[in-house]
Amino acid sequence: MSLISLCKQLEDPRIDRKKEHSLEVIVYIALCAVICGSESWNEIERFGICKFDFFKRRFPDLVKIPSHDTFNRFFSLLKPGYFELVFRDWVSELCGKYEGVVAIVESTPKECF
Repeated sequence: MSLISLCKQLEDPRIDRKKEHSLEVIVYIALCAVICGSESWNEIERFGICKFDFFKRRFPDLVKIPSHDTFNRFFSLLKPGYFELVFRDWVSELCGKYEGVVAIVESTPKECF
């Protein structure tokens, strides 16, 4: 299951008229940023901006990266236990596909931070 598939399993807790960014975009960028060491909503936003071209290839309709406030509001609405359950299922499926250590290399230029 891909990371985008994980995102599609989640139920969006937001009101329809308040959705500027898709759930998939918000969760995908946030998880990528955290895996690469981001520790705050501001860092997640900066990571997304620095990696915009990468995210644009995955989400062709992406116009801009969500703000740190958007990440904060979205994850504040998402029930932690529910997200944990879906995330654990995704990780369990990944563990069945790969053996050994999976290296994740983050190559953000220093000028991004």
